[in-house]
Amino acid sequence: MCVLTYTLREENQEFTIDFIGAVDEKSSQVLTQLLARLTAKVIVLNMEGVEYFNSLGIKAWAHFVKPLVAGRTVSYENCPPDFINQINMMPILAKSIPILSFASEFICPDCNHSQRELFDATKAKKALFAEFEQKICSECQGLLLPDEDPETILSFKNS
Repeated sequence: MCVLTYTLREENQEFTIDFIGAVDEKSSQVLTQLLARLTAKVIVLNMEGVEYFNSLGIKAWAHFVKPLVAGRTVSYENCPPDFINQINMMPILAKSIPILSFASEFICPDCNHSQRELFDATKAKKALFAEFEQKICSECQGLLLPDEDPETILSFKNS
């Protein structure tokens, strides 16, 4: 498991932070140092490279996002399934931070292939449910089944 690292990209006075690794008990120092560097008023948290969250990491993350949102527009993108699960258990992690996109795991009942699919979280919940039923296997072109119940995955969506 890797220590949490990040890449900070700036474009048009907007920061995008690409996180990589594990959010765990060792993340607090990294997140505190990052917070001190952030001067932009618009920040996108790209969660695609995050591999793991544990309870102490979620605590460190909550301490990071609370001051981060003060006076800023912040959003999540490319949220991995593990992070969506954490948000569904602790909605405060996304209270003031909209989720723009998230990934979900699928498996093909025909060839047993598994793949991750990205969803646009700005769509309505009903539209997302429909998308869950239309994912195609990249190996055999069979219809994929979600690894978890879509209702559970989409708990973070209000509408």
